[in-house]
Amino acid sequence: MPTFIKTEIKPNNHIDLLLKEKIPVYSFPVSVLLKMEKEILGIYASIHPLSYYRKQLTVQLLPGQNLIRSHHIAQLKNGQSTLIAGLLIQARRQYTKHREVMAFLLLEDETDLFEAIAFPEIFRQYFSLLTKDALLLIRGIVNNQNGDIKIVIQEIKDIYSYFKKKM
Repeated sequence: MPTFIKTEIKPNNHIDLLLKEKIPVYSFPVSVLLKMEKEILGIYASIHPLSYYRKQLTVQLLPGQNLIRSHHIAQLKNGQSTLIAGLLIQARRQYTKHREVMAFLLLEDETDLFEAIAFPEIFRQYFSLLTKDALLLIRGIVNNQNGDIKIVIQEIKDIYSYFKKKM
């Protein structure tokens, strides 16, 4: 097995490790780099995937729309309409008393975690988007019951399709 390192002993008994050959350096697109970080480390180390798209999302908003971050949810009033983006961490399905499927979603953005609820009609309409690590743009209503704040989903878009057709 060839070795790429050679040693050199300096007069003061210090040993320097030198490369015999140059090691190739590879450059990756941001999306590939993020995918590798998540696969190898289990976390995003360099940048949150949403940070990569946030500026583009803000530019694409229609007049009057405001994209909030999760740490601002507590400042919104109960029943207030909101638009928020997040990375889907977990989707927990549950049956209603009428035997319909709904979902409780756990998402994160660059600042915090937040929860959203997809009631049966919304779940049926958007279930194909609810995959782990999906970047989602959610339009919904703030539901604050005893300090337990959730977003009741009205519409979901995956961020990639949002650039093609605005909400």
